[in-house]
Amino acid sequence: MSRWVPLLLAATACAALAGAPAAAARTAAAAACVGGETESRGDSAVDDGEIRWTDDTGYDDARKFAISAWQYSGSKIKIVADSALTSNDVEFKDANLGTRATDPLGRYERHGGFGATDYIVFNRQKLGGASKALRRYVALHELGHALGLCHKSDNVVSLMWKTGPTPGYEITWIPDVDKTSYKKLWG
Repeated sequence: MSRWVPLLLAATACAALAGAPAAAARTAAAAACVGGETESRGDSAVDDGEIRWTDDTGYDDARKFAISAWQYSGSKIKIVADSALTSNDVEFKDANLGTRATDPLGRYERHGGFGATDYIVFNRQKLGGASKALRRYVALHELGHALGLCHKSDNVVSLMWKTGPTPGYEITWIPDVDKTSYKKLWG
C-alpha cells in the first residue's frame, strides 16, 4: 500500500471526527518501531527536561516550524535556544549528504555523553530546491528523533517514516500516533 492511501484515510477520519469530542481524537495507539529500533529517553537529546539548540542552517523556516509544532503539541519538553549560560544539546546544520535515492533528506546524529552536542543535519543537495513542506517535514522528523522517537512503518500515518514521504504528501503536522509515542516516552 502506498503512503498516500493512509494519508487519505487519515484525512477522512479527521473529517469524521471534526464534530466529535476532542478526547475521541486523542485515542490513537502508539505504533511499533521498525528495524529493531526502540524509543528511548537515552537516545534523545533531552537534558533536564529540555533541548537547548543552536543553528548554522539555511533552513531557518523549517527549524522554527518544527520547534513550534513540537512545542505546542502538548510537549512537556521545552525546546529553547541556547544561551551563554547553558549547554547546547542540538545544533541544526547543513551538509552535502548525497543525491542518490538512498541518501537521506536529513539525519539526526546522536553523540551522547555529558556536554556533547547532537546534530540535526539537513541535506542541502536534496533540500536546496525542495518545497517548503518537504523541508518542514524533514525538520519535524529529525526533531522527533532528538526527542527519542524511532522510525515507523510506512503503513501508519506518521512523520517518522523511515523512507520519507511521497512527494506532494509531506506531513507538516504531528499525527496522533506520534503524539501518543511521545507521551509514552515523556508523559
